[in-house]
Amino acid sequence: MPLDWADVVKRYENGAELPSMPGAHTLKVTGADDNYIYVSHRLWKAKLTRANLEKAVRLLEEGRMTRDYGDVVDHYRTYIADERPTTAATVLKDLGFVT
Repeated sequence: MPLDWADVVKRYENGAELPSMPGAHTLKVTGADDNYIYVSHRLWKAKLTRANLEKAVRLLEEGRMTRDYGDVVDHYRTYIADERPTTAATVLKDLGFVT
């Protein structure tokens, strides 16, 4: 199932609180638009790029990237981008693409 960005925007446009990796603080999604998901943590603010998340979902669907939450971080960094890979894994898990 490809990533439906309209559903992503609808889900996150008003923000959300997502549980992060064990031992980490909660991830706060502050919004979403046509190109990004905006996130913040205790010490930083960032955004996740739509194109990178769509590529990750494509690789997951093709079986070219693991669905294991712990390993997605390394695969995301290696195959997609070094753009907040832990945060991307958390969002992908919340969207149901990662276990």
